[in-house]
Amino acid sequence: MSSASAWLRMARVSNTPTTVSDTVAGAVLVSPAVAAGPVAVVAVAIALFYTAGMLLNDVMDVGVDRRERPERPLPSGQVSVRAASAATVALFVLGEILLLLEGWEPALAGLGLIGLIVLYDAWHKGNAISPLLMAACRAMVYVVAGLAIAGALNEELWGAAAMLLVYVVGLTQVAKAERGGLAARWPVIAVLAPAVYWAKELPDAAVALLIAAFLVWVGHALWLVLARHRIGAGVVSLIAGIAIYDALVVAGAGGSAVAVAVCLAAFAVTIALQTKIAGT
Repeated sequence: MSSASAWLRMARVSNTPTTVSDTVAGAVLVSPAVAAGPVAVVAVAIALFYTAGMLLNDVMDVGVDRRERPERPLPSGQVSVRAASAATVALFVLGEILLLLEGWEPALAGLGLIGLIVLYDAWHKGNAISPLLMAACRAMVYVVAGLAIAGALNEELWGAAAMLLVYVVGLTQVAKAERGGLAARWPVIAVLAPAVYWAKELPDAAVALLIAAFLVWVGHALWLVLARHRIGAGVVSLIAGIAIYDALVVAGAGGSAVAVAVCLAAFAVTIALQTKIAGT
């Protein structure tokens, strides 16, 4: 594996497009006719944060990986721990500078997001609430984007962010559904919950189509887990499904067709990249 490939693998770059769709959705929730420029700046900042978080995850886990996954880039020596640590700090700083260009509100929220990312990376092993921390990181993207665009948040953003949080908590736990039993069924309910929430916008045609697309895709991912026992494939499919959820959010919030298309493009790019670079 080349050095560049090792870096891309550490960064889980195949999932990065879903952070762009998250940003678009968060922006549209506070301003349906939002201009593209500020959204692009925030999207780049969030992508930098995501990449930093993925690198930090490997830095924090290097001891475990030396024992259990010695082929990973850090324990195998393809990337040095020092280089990965320096890149993590640089990406966080650059992302925060970009947010500061959009105002002090998103910059402060960005610091909160960095704190959540670091907390998750440092405390996800053996931590029962780690799925909640991971989901909170995703939900905070909506908050950062909303503050960058409008300087304030509304009820619709909080509702959409809560549904994203529920979905991500569910996808992190959906592998347990394979084991059966009542306690294992709640993750399935969690990943389906966003469709029920956004049914409030029916009979809007775009919303209806996107709810159907979301249900089909999530159903496919659950089938991979429950029927085919392909847990990894099912989980990465659910991660890609975040972008479909974002498209549904945009449509439900009255966003433009272009914004919906950006989210769906992020889904398509994620699926394409996942065939080349592992999403987990």
